[in-house]
Amino acid sequence: MIRFILCLLLLTGCTTTSSPVQAEKSERLNVEIPVGWAAAISRTVGDIQVAEYYPPGSSQEWEQKISVEALSGTDLPDPLIFTEGMAEQQSRVCNRFSVNPVFAGFENGYASSVQMLQCGDNKRTGKDVVTVVKAIRGNDSFYTVTRIWRLDPAPPPLAPETINLDQNELAAWSYTLRNVLVCDPALEEHPCPEPDAQENPDP
Repeated sequence: MIRFILCLLLLTGCTTTSSPVQAEKSERLNVEIPVGWAAAISRTVGDIQVAEYYPPGSSQEWEQKISVEALSGTDLPDPLIFTEGMAEQQSRVCNRFSVNPVFAGFENGYASSVQMLQCGDNKRTGKDVVTVVKAIRGNDSFYTVTRIWRLDPAPPPLAPETINLDQNELAAWSYTLRNVLVCDPALEEHPCPEPDAQENPDP
């Protein structure tokens, strides 16, 4: 795994050097991207920053991606309401759909929510789609880390939970998500993890 810390204003990573901008907001998102995955998109649109990563060998018709987003500003969303709304939107484009609430509560002092969405026979692509999203509301920004799999349709019998996804791969990514957290080195109640404090299996 590649571990790095995302600064609020530099989504692709941050250095230990300080700047006047970084000094104003020290809140960070700690996230891990699998080894070999490449950053294909890194942009800021208004108050939203987005970075997308794809595994080696990905084509335009990608099969997997990881998206990291940060929304700054006031009146930030509630993580649980956000993920439930995401599930509601996705259910409209799926012939079969199920949602698995994985976690809702506080991590490192910040409200967070994790949900797994399983879309069977997407109406737009004909693919099965698995989405695992983690949303965290920090003091300065609202963060989401989303991994999406596009899969060949599962054979009958069809049920919402019938998806052709390697369960070991899903379990490894679920383990990785436990270490996705928001921290702030300036606040004792939101400590940042020590570098390389814990090794995780590759998802």
